[in-house]
Amino acid sequence: MKWHHIILPLVLLSCILTACGSDGLYRFTLVTEGQHVFSRDLAGDLILLGGSVDLPAGFVLDGSAHILSGRLIVAGQITGDVSFMGGDLTIDPTAQIGGDLSLGGESHHLSPAAIIGGKINTGTGVQLPNLPEQTAPSFWILLVRTLVSGSLLGLAAVFLVRKSPRGVQRVRDAEVHHGLVSGAMGLLVGVVGISLLVTMAYTILLIPVSLLGLCLLGASVLYGWVCLGISVGQLGFRIVKRPAHPSTAAFFGTLVFMLGLEGLSSIPFIGGLIGISMASIGLGAVSLTRFGFRRFVPDSADHET
Repeated sequence: MKWHHIILPLVLLSCILTACGSDGLYRFTLVTEGQHVFSRDLAGDLILLGGSVDLPAGFVLDGSAHILSGRLIVAGQITGDVSFMGGDLTIDPTAQIGGDLSLGGESHHLSPAAIIGGKINTGTGVQLPNLPEQTAPSFWILLVRTLVSGSLLGLAAVFLVRKSPRGVQRVRDAEVHHGLVSGAMGLLVGVVGISLLVTMAYTILLIPVSLLGLCLLGASVLYGWVCLGISVGQLGFRIVKRPAHPSTAAFFGTLVFMLGLEGLSSIPFIGGLIGISMASIGLGAVSLTRFGFRRFVPDSADHET
């Protein structure tokens, strides 16, 4: 039995179980940078990948909080669980947490007066780096690193074009012709998947499954980027009106795509949004096509005669 026949149904089932609430909707707030002080009550999960968030006294988060990086100060109420993997977490005396408090990172400050409705889990040893506090590399180091990673992905693109041209074409069609749908699906799979995997990481027996899921999400994003790079390469050679072997177009297109993505991602304010959008489109296209094993056809197209 092929591995994707086992992994993909499990991921799909996990997404269904995690994303469905009492009203059939999944709500979340994703923070990647900046300083935020919430003054209004918030429904849904809070996922912190960077930046700083302050939940003041009297504030109610009707959901769970997952801190992978960045800083969170809790003085209000969180009705669900709090999962802390990396960064900095401060729980003030006025804080109220309705569910479990899972502490996987070291930099946390828990007031004894805080009310914790569930269990306090510590000592899993699973930690993530605090990305916002890392020193930014120099331009030349960043350029060399991007060239190396782009070249490696270019070689992967050559391999995929030669070994699975139909699968690559299916993913490319979903990215190019259904970019909005792919982006929405990728964002949903990414947020729900990270939320689920972070929760699973606090259960010792499920740590290997969590790590496998993170690797699968990362591989899906890279696969989507490779297919986007192949599209860039073919478009570029078509514009200059010069014939090129599919492998050549795949390699140079992927390299140019990675250089462009790195440059656009460094733009203040909108750079992070561009990076998340490209990752979401790639992840969504791979999910919709089941890693290129099926062609994605919208429902409206299915009913056309």
